[in-house]
Amino acid sequence: MYGVSKISSEQNIMLTTFPGARYSAQSLADHLEVFAKSGIVVDMICQSAPRGDVVDFSFTTSYDNFSAVMVALPDAVHDNPPLISGGYSKINLFGEEMVTSCGVAARALGALAKVGVEIVLITTSDLDISLLIRQQDEDTALDALKAAFEL
Repeated sequence: MYGVSKISSEQNIMLTTFPGARYSAQSLADHLEVFAKSGIVVDMICQSAPRGDVVDFSFTTSYDNFSAVMVALPDAVHDNPPLISGGYSKINLFGEEMVTSCGVAARALGALAKVGVEIVLITTSDLDISLLIRQQDEDTALDALKAAFEL
């Protein structure tokens, strides 16, 4: 178990990345508001550390939203064109004991490294670790993680 009580996955995930976006809370809010107004549910929002006055930020959504994302993009692009790619799965590790468990992420990443699964994006909270991987690696990743956490 090692702090993780449940592992789940979701297929058909799309990644949208805005490289070199303006570094301000308002700028990021403005980007995301465009998608909210379009009815697009976003997940795994991730921002890089600032580099001067720019950041890279990404989010995931279901690939079912591809058309809606493409329609919304012109209103969201302020600086550099976004990078959009599909063919991902999101793996969620959940556990109420994560709050007090050391090394959960290290165990997960180590297990995936041993089987050659690369991580495209990672987000965390007190109770959850979400890993974006290539969809073709999903079964291998799930098997490795279930073994690593004895689930």
